[in-house]
Amino acid sequence: MKKFPVLLGAAALVAGLIAGCSTGDQSRAADLVLKNGRIYTVDDARQWAQAIVVSGDRIIYVGDDAGAQGYEDDAAQVVDLHGKMVTPGFIDGHNHAYLMAESLFWLGLDRHETVEDKQAALRDYRAANPGMPQLRGVGWDDIAADARARKVLPRQLIDAAVPDIPVAIIENSHHTLLVNSKALELAGITKDTPDPEGATIVRDPATGEPTGELEEFGAENLVISALPQSDFTVEQYRQTILEWQRVAAEDGITSAFVPIHYPTETLLQAFQQLDDENKLTVQFDLAQWADETKGVSRVEHFVEMRDKYHGSKFALDTIKIFADGVGEAKLVWKQDVLQETVAALDAAGFRIYVHAIGSPGFYPEDNVLDAFEYAAQRNGRRDSRHAITHLDWTRGEDLARFRELGVIAVPQPAWFGKGWYDDAPASEVTDAMRFQSYLDAGITVSSSSDFPSTATFTRDMYPLTGLEAGMTRLDVDTATEADLGRAQNPHERAALGDLIESYTMGGARLIFAEDDRGSLEVGKKADFVVLDKNLFDQPKTSVGEAKVLATYFEGQEVFRDESMN
Repeated sequence: MKKFPVLLGAAALVAGLIAGCSTGDQSRAADLVLKNGRIYTVDDARQWAQAIVVSGDRIIYVGDDAGAQGYEDDAAQVVDLHGKMVTPGFIDGHNHAYLMAESLFWLGLDRHETVEDKQAALRDYRAANPGMPQLRGVGWDDIAADARARKVLPRQLIDAAVPDIPVAIIENSHHTLLVNSKALELAGITKDTPDPEGATIVRDPATGEPTGELEEFGAENLVISALPQSDFTVEQYRQTILEWQRVAAEDGITSAFVPIHYPTETLLQAFQQLDDENKLTVQFDLAQWADETKGVSRVEHFVEMRDKYHGSKFALDTIKIFADGVGEAKLVWKQDVLQETVAALDAAGFRIYVHAIGSPGFYPEDNVLDAFEYAAQRNGRRDSRHAITHLDWTRGEDLARFRELGVIAVPQPAWFGKGWYDDAPASEVTDAMRFQSYLDAGITVSSSSDFPSTATFTRDMYPLTGLEAGMTRLDVDTATEADLGRAQNPHERAALGDLIESYTMGGARLIFAEDDRGSLEVGKKADFVVLDKNLFDQPKTSVGEAKVLATYFEGQEVFRDESMN
C-alpha cells in the first residue's frame, strides 16, 4: 500500500514525543492499563503516547510504556494494544439520536420502489395492526413527482391505501410531512388555513386545497399535535436511547449534542429514568425546540423543563432554533421576533443552537449573527457558546463576526463530498461548505453527522466518514486517490489532525465539557476509542474504512469488536 510521506512523518514523530507527555498520578490504584499503542492525545500540543492508565472513570497516567509499568498489578486489567491507534472518544455535535425511534416503531417506505409497492406496504401495515388509531411512517420523498405523474394530489396516493385513519409520513430530511385526507381533517386544515410563520401548507394551485404536504416544523406540528398519539411513549424512547447507544459505541461515539425538533416530555422522562438507573453510556447535551410561532412566550416553559430534567449524563441547557428550512430560500422567523426571543433565552442562561443552511445569494447566518449581537448588547457578553449548524453556505465577511461573538460552527463534513452544489454559480461557489476557513478565522468547529438525515452514505453516523470527506471533499463510498484533483473548493480541505480535533475537543467545547472530555490527559474522563489502523498512515480515501475495535466510556468498555485481542 502506498504511504504518503507527510502522513508517515506524523506517525514517525510518536517515539520522539512519548517522553514529553509522560504524566501521572501515582497516588491512585489502576483499574485499566493500555500499553504498546499509538495514542493520539489531542492535547494542546497534539502529543502522542504509548500508554494510558485509568482509575475508576478518570485517566491517571498518559505517557510511555516504562512509566505505565509501575501501575501494573494483579488488580489492574492490562491491555496490549499491539501498536493500534487510540483517540479520544468521538463527540457528535449534531445527532438526532431519538429519531432512531422512527426506524424501530414506524413503517419504513424507502425500501419499496414503486408507488404500488408503497401503497401495498401501507395497506399491509394497516391490516396487520387493525386496532391502530394512526399510522406513522418514514420515506416516500418523491411523492410529489409520483402524484404529478398520476395527475392526483399526494394525499390521494396515501388515501388510496389507508383512508380510514390519519396517516403521517415524514420525509427523510424531516422538513416535510406527508399526510392523508383524514389527518388534514383531524387537524382542521383546509384551504382557508393560513400558513404558520416560516412554514408552508402546500396547496393545489388550481383549487387552493391542501395537497397533503406540510413543509417545515411549524406546519408539520399542526398535524402532529392533533394525532391520537403525537409522540413516542416513554418506554419506546427508552428502547430507542439504549439501541442508539449500542450503535454509537460501535461507531466510537462517547458524547453527543442532540437537538430536538418538537415539544416532547416523554423523551425527557426517558432520559431522566435512564440517567437515574445509571444506564446512559454516552454524555448527552439536549436542546429544546423553540417554536417560531410562539417566540418569547415559551421561555418560561423552557426554564421549567431545564429545572425539572437534568442528570449526571445529560443536560438541557440549550434551545434549538431554525433560521431557515430545506430547499426554499426563506427565513423561518421574523427578524424582530428572532432577536427578542434570542435575547430572552440568552438572558435566561440558555445557549442558542441555530439551523442555518442557506443557498447561493441567501445567507441566513447573517440574520442569526445579528440576533446574537443584539442579545450580547442587551444582556452583556458571557461564555454563551451559541452555535450555528449546517452552514452549507457562509459568506466570507461573516467569519470575523463568528469569532468576535464566540459562535461555534457545527458543520457535517460527511456532506462535503456529495456534489450537491456542483451546479452552483461560479461567483458563489467559494462560499459552499466551508471548513478550513473557520479554522483560519480562529472559530471553534464541532463536527457532526446530523443522524439520521444523511443516510446517503453507507455509514452516515460514523465519524471516520466525516474525517475522510473533510480531507478529500469527495464521496467516501466511491472515491479513490486518483479522484483527489476533482473536489469542489479544495482550499476548504482540512488536515487530519484538525478534523480529529473537531470531533473531539471541538465537540467538548460545544457541550461545555472541555475540562472533562475531548482529549486524553490526566484528570479527564476516560473516554477513548481503539482503531485497527493508524489513521495518519492511511491514504486519505481509505480513512473511512478504518474500524473501531473498542470504545470506552468513563473507563468502562461499552463496545469490543470480536477481532480485538
